[in-house]
Amino acid sequence: SCSTSERKPAGQQGSKSAECSRSKLSERFLFDQSYRLEYGVIAGLDEAGRGPVAGPLVACAVVMREDFDHEVLNDSKKLTDRVRRQLKPVIEDAARQISLGIVSSSEIDSNRMAWAVRTSFKRAMAPLIQRTDMFLIDGNSVSGLDVPARFLVKGDSKSLSIAAASVIAKVTRDDMMIEAHRRYPQYGFDRHKGYGTAEHLKIIKNIGPSPVHRMSFAPLSRWYQTGQMSLFPLDAPDTGKAAEYRAALFYSNLGFTVLERNWFSSSGEIDLILKKRGVVYFVEVKSTLSGREKQALQKIDTVKLARIRNAAEEWMAATGYTGECALEAVLVTADSAVRYPVQ
Repeated sequence: SCSTSERKPAGQQGSKSAECSRSKLSERFLFDQSYRLEYGVIAGLDEAGRGPVAGPLVACAVVMREDFDHEVLNDSKKLTDRVRRQLKPVIEDAARQISLGIVSSSEIDSNRMAWAVRTSFKRAMAPLIQRTDMFLIDGNSVSGLDVPARFLVKGDSKSLSIAAASVIAKVTRDDMMIEAHRRYPQYGFDRHKGYGTAEHLKIIKNIGPSPVHRMSFAPLSRWYQTGQMSLFPLDAPDTGKAAEYRAALFYSNLGFTVLERNWFSSSGEIDLILKKRGVVYFVEVKSTLSGREKQALQKIDTVKLARIRNAAEEWMAATGYTGECALEAVLVTADSAVRYPVQ
């Protein structure tokens, strides 16, 4: 990398720095400078993860130092993983501010991709809004952002700031999928990062999806609806998480919106917080074997109920919700999910 005041000529690594002439500055740097001259402080914004059938959507907003330029920095899709990882610390060192906006796979399933993109952008932009005059955003227009923005098709190839954001978003998401691979190694997330490769789809069809798969995405949604694929098996290593995932999918298919999963408070945890037709539901998820439903329900005793009610009150206080609410349990077995109202 080099600043606008100096750059080391190619082939002269370690030699005395030469003054950068305007012709040597990258086109992406000059593109950003034109926006800085017109608007002031600019931030680049891009996302990674719209297309995969598993994992989160990750957006990144970045404000780069005004004198930063880099001849290699470009659209992350045009760079190898090795180069992206080499560039990440360079970008972090040259950035005035970096912010991420992450939307989980369960949020994507509950709200669909248009909402997920807008929400990831808003989450990434929020810490930068007060100090940014213009956001340069890769891609087509996204409604409802309520910030000064310019949407640029192939912006990650035009703007150095967007290119920087694209690299951070991509590497961050890749690392999250590598972590998912450690939890669910049978899917090969470290190789395909959640994209629907032939290998990946074959594994899903054979053993079912994991809790990080997007069940609203084709072909998973079609396979599930037509009985060609079972849900994540309850004999998986993390049975509780598998049951919660299946319960969330069960409610989503009934038209509920998943507001929270595993919401923690000082009183305890609420497995699922859902909303439908103006009513918020606080749900305790229990996994059990067929024929043992009664024993599973008995585990929701008065002490457990008191903790859930207290946690629900904390959630309502934290969110300002004052409407109608209900408490219920869902029992998840290997082949079914059944709702039980709780008094």
